[in-house]
Amino acid sequence: MVLIRKEHTHFHFDHALAPAVTVKPGDEATFETLDACLGQVRTTEQYFRHRANPLKGNPMAGPVFVEGASPGHTLTVDILRIELDPDGFQLIGPNRAIIRDEVPDWTCYAFRIENGRIVFPNGIDLPAEPMIGQFGTAPAGEPTNRPNPLGGNIDCPYARVGARIYLPVEVEGALFSLGDVHARQGDGEVVGAPEIGARVTVRFGLLPHRLAEGFMIEDAEDWHSCWTAENEGEAARQAVFQNARFLSRQHTADFRDTLILLTLIGRLTISRTAKWGAHNPVVCSSFSKKMAEDALRAYRPAKS
Repeated sequence: MVLIRKEHTHFHFDHALAPAVTVKPGDEATFETLDACLGQVRTTEQYFRHRANPLKGNPMAGPVFVEGASPGHTLTVDILRIELDPDGFQLIGPNRAIIRDEVPDWTCYAFRIENGRIVFPNGIDLPAEPMIGQFGTAPAGEPTNRPNPLGGNIDCPYARVGARIYLPVEVEGALFSLGDVHARQGDGEVVGAPEIGARVTVRFGLLPHRLAEGFMIEDAEDWHSCWTAENEGEAARQAVFQNARFLSRQHTADFRDTLILLTLIGRLTISRTAKWGAHNPVVCSSFSKKMAEDALRAYRPAKS
């Protein structure tokens, strides 16, 4: 088992970074990740001190060099396990996500993980369902941590155990990193999610072609495309178009017809709403694999 330790923490996807480790397709690796504030925040006072020296983004572990990965390929990452640290923090306050002045003061809850549940000091108690907020491969161009076709700070709750992420490769070795684990998150991350460190175990694979324009997520039932834009409406439009083009290639179907199919069976959810600093909202377009297969089993393109 390959281990990427917390010492290999960085804040941007960057092709100039030296790899933390090298793996082959089929190998498994475990990433030790820090929470979004480097494990330094459990109270409001600690958060204010942390804000005085702001980070350049969420900390990630990596990058991992995957042998054989070359520009034009697709890296696959199977999420096998997410083991949470014993505790984390939850913030809420003014000018955060959808909030403007509706919540005038800052609150920081330190929560615990007990028997697989998230236990807040205010009595909220829910099963943990961890997901990976930030993942991706390095761009050939400038370093970034913003949402982009190669990944970034996506905060999509579908990036969880049992999912496979398909990521375009732009540089030799792909240089994959991940971080920003949330103990649980609903659609939208409307005020911020419970931040926590973790050990994330994945398995790498490689496809010798590009699956889609941007990354995609597959789980047991669905395909998901996430996209970012200045507003949720444009992000939704681009996410739907990626799914429609993907369906068109997979089933040799007319693009018009796959758009109609997504009208019939598709779902739109917001992964992260509003603007978070320089980061735009992220919208996810999803569809059932079985329903798409059933609908297109007897497909024939319409005559022009």
